Amino acid sequence: MKELKGRIEVKLSDRILYATLRNFAASYKVSRQNAFEGLDFDALRRDVNASKDFSREEVEDLFQQFKENVERYGSHVYRAKDGADANSYILKVCKTHGAKYLVKSKSMTSEEIKLNAALEAEGVKPVETDLGEYILQVSKDHPSHMVMPAIHQTRGQVCDIFTQHFGKDICPDIGDMVELVRHHLRGYYFKADVGVTGANLAVASTGTIGIVTNEGNARLCTTLPPVHIVLLGYEKLVRNFEDAMKVLRVLSKSATGQISSTYVTWIKGRNPSGKSEKGLKETHYVFLDNGRLDYFAHHTLKEALKCIRCGSCANICPAYEMIGGHVFGNIYIGAIGLIYTALFQSEEAAKDILQLCLSCKACSHNCPAGIDLQQLIAELKLLAGDRFGISPLKKTVYSGVMSNPGVFRALMGIGSVVQKPFLDKDANHLKLPFPQKHDFFVPPSVKRPTFTDLAEKRGATTKETETRAFFYPGCAVEYFYPNMGIALVDLLEKAGVRVDIPPISSCCGLPAAFGGDRPSAEKTIQTNLAFMGNPDDYDAYLVLCPSCGVAIIQQFESLLREDQSLRVKARKIASKTKSLSSFLEEKGIKFSGVANKTVTYHTPCHLGRGMKSTAEPYLSELLGKNFIPLTDTDVCCGFAGSYSVDFPGISSGILGKKMEHVRETGADIVVTDCPGCVMQIESGMVKRSLSAQVMHLSDYLASLETLGAMEPAP
Repeated sequence: MKELKGRIEVKLSDRILYATLRNFAASYKVSRQNAFEGLDFDALRRDVNASKDFSREEVEDLFQQFKENVERYGSHVYRAKDGADANSYILKVCKTHGAKYLVKSKSMTSEEIKLNAALEAEGVKPVETDLGEYILQVSKDHPSHMVMPAIHQTRGQVCDIFTQHFGKDICPDIGDMVELVRHHLRGYYFKADVGVTGANLAVASTGTIGIVTNEGNARLCTTLPPVHIVLLGYEKLVRNFEDAMKVLRVLSKSATGQISSTYVTWIKGRNPSGKSEKGLKETHYVFLDNGRLDYFAHHTLKEALKCIRCGSCANICPAYEMIGGHVFGNIYIGAIGLIYTALFQSEEAAKDILQLCLSCKACSHNCPAGIDLQQLIAELKLLAGDRFGISPLKKTVYSGVMSNPGVFRALMGIGSVVQKPFLDKDANHLKLPFPQKHDFFVPPSVKRPTFTDLAEKRGATTKETETRAFFYPGCAVEYFYPNMGIALVDLLEKAGVRVDIPPISSCCGLPAAFGGDRPSAEKTIQTNLAFMGNPDDYDAYLVLCPSCGVAIIQQFESLLREDQSLRVKARKIASKTKSLSSFLEEKGIKFSGVANKTVTYHTPCHLGRGMKSTAEPYLSELLGKNFIPLTDTDVCCGFAGSYSVDFPGISSGILGKKMEHVRETGADIVVTDCPGCVMQIESGMVKRSLSAQVMHLSDYLASLETLGAMEPAP
């Protein structure tokens, strides 16, 4: 972890990298939106996911179909157990043909097995023909993105690389540099005895491969040399052309925001070759296992093999945008890179970089193959925790404090006393002497009385009503923002909703689950369920912290491995768990009093993408012209719980971008639906001396003058 944090610091200080990735992220979002305009993205990705949903037995059947079809034309098929086996076979083919040169089109699978190094060690010169890969080859660098491998390089840096490589001054004009490389590479296509490509698709029913490119170099690699080697994993298999088209329809749109790539090349059978004695090209298909076949039999991790290698999980990742692919991944990049590092290299190699995930779910939301990437990362964190353990400090916090409500409450009580010398003038925040890297954060004070204390003093609802809700406060509302919870109870009771609360507040268990501590998470969940009543008695379970909502919806049942009755209860509660705004809309609860201040709204990650809810339409209708939309409203604010402590440079960098967008609105109030987002955005306001007020939705709605009568949902 120390080495990882050192690499992060290097990348965070690279202002050229920051500008490059930020500009790309902004332009990509626009291009992608335009590319999918008029299409049902969710339906498209469901189709892709279903078309690639194979068991191990089904993959074996597809492979045998593909093998029989290509061998019918005299092609060769080899099954490589691992990278060393694949490299050995490819070298054997090269030596058989006396190859001194080998031309390659871009292939992440070849990066996985370190093919270039293996060839060079045996005297075969591999020549990358993709422009980005060629830049990296001559500069002895490695890809930082699966589709745009040299995205971290500027034109000026590439100009310097080429000037040194070619030994002459190179014009920094992009067109001139492209032309230079094109002419330089042209001769290698004719000198090479072997061409190596990957394959985006392998159609089992016909024995056809599909290669998607923008430069045309792959076509030259497959046509000019007398030998063509196709290196691919079993996950590239599809049943038929109908399924192949489903992938193609989303691939380029997701990868680069193009409607379609420049070239889609289909190859079937053996093509003519003037350089071959038999007049036909010799073709070899090398299928790489490296653990893939076993993962097809895994009930959860098999989802990762549906990846179509578009790179969109990196394109929209806030952490990737801050530090780039040389940190966020190993060989494969982005969220899928974290997963593939664990699957194809080792859990040891992945255990630290898995922590780079903010759990914001942007990758899952945007994956065109419908893979819940964040959930797979969460599962791998648990597996890593099972194998390697977690730090003693975190273990103590998760197991000894967060899973024990009594201990948690006692410690927070002590904290409320110890904090007094550090309180600001309003007693809402602490002024602590943080190290510089953590100085972006202004922590809220521990409040006394707590939410549970205030609710008990206020008195429970006594009258019976048709609508009854259970409010789960979570630890942030309980100890830092109790007024948020009281506001919710007041609002709903005025609208005729009976609100029950647990007799004691407890952590939801999400910090332990995302921290890799499975036993502590399970213990915490069991504690919660004991206090959450009978789900048959309630219309809804309400949360003001969407991370708690995600824990209830996604983690409670899945982490309860033994107790079937608790699993049933957890499932029922999950089905009724809602945000405040979605409950208000569902029940037709409206407000007639409107403040005259302008408002903008930040959508918390776990609300928008976890609970599939946002208060933005609700506020827009309520406030009219006083509502100002926030650019990238659903992009993470950078808090992510302990992430802001573990990776403060990334957290503060993401917050900085959020604050720029907030400043652009000029709004008087920033409303959000998450206590953690309130903490983070308030910190940004304080540190930048901005005057806008930050409020949770419940507090903001409570500040409005009049609550309308509850009406039935339409």
